[in-house]
Amino acid sequence: MALTAQVKDELARLQIDKTSCRKAEVAATLRFAGGLHIISGRIVIEAELDTAIAARRLRQAVAEVYGHESEIIVVSGGGLRRGSHYVVRVVKDGESLARQTGLLDNRGRPVRGLPPQVVAGGIAEAEAAWRGAFLAHGSLTEPGRSSSLEITCPGPEAALALVGAARRMGIPAKAREVRGVDRVVIRDGDAIGAMLTRLGAHEAMLVWEERRVRREVRGPRTASRTSTTRTCAGPRVRRWPRAHVSTVRSRSSATTCRTTCARPASSGSRTRTPRSRSSASWPTRR
Repeated sequence: MALTAQVKDELARLQIDKTSCRKAEVAATLRFAGGLHIISGRIVIEAELDTAIAARRLRQAVAEVYGHESEIIVVSGGGLRRGSHYVVRVVKDGESLARQTGLLDNRGRPVRGLPPQVVAGGIAEAEAAWRGAFLAHGSLTEPGRSSSLEITCPGPEAALALVGAARRMGIPAKAREVRGVDRVVIRDGDAIGAMLTRLGAHEAMLVWEERRVRREVRGPRTASRTSTTRTCAGPRVRRWPRAHVSTVRSRSSATTCRTTCARPASSGSRTRTPRSRSSASWPTRR
């Protein structure tokens, strides 16, 4: 199972009893995964999630905390979407739920960021808001140079509110805009482990830390193995290209020919071989 799916599955099974935390989680999930639609003059709330267990968790929380009924619609994958998606829709009393969760203010205007009760809440509410945001549009990559925990946000106001919630927990997070989409990114390995622990994904955190340690240990071994292989192979020998070798051979043969042809020839028919200077000199004519 991929890390993102494992974290979402573990978070969807986490039991939360505090009412304020459940309200913050529902509000964040609806804000990051849903939207307000006007159908036949009525406000309808929709939240699209990746997993069925997260959709059932949201439906149960809406029914138990706010007392509103909802339905789950399965959207089969097609095109760029490979898997199925699950839409939680609240048709009846959608406006009332929007006001209770903070999606609408007192004057009926949509709130662009997180609700005030979540922004001004404590650490437990901040953890619940991050949990709901990750269930809605969160992702966790494998440990390495580009490891990160990212959450796709509906706007810059929601991203800044999520960064402030992470700052209250003592975890550094940054809001970035990538290709016109606002994201909240955590890249430090220790910060990612601390955030997973805060959210309640302890098993996924252990798996992520194990893979991280294994990758860190594998790096020095690979480097030492490469250096040992180079040492055992001996010093590097410079190899000349074939064109250069043929040029050197042709030059040496031309020099030998010039030296042989420059020596004087005798008058006789026989060819005399010159002697060395130490033994005798060239013969003289009588």
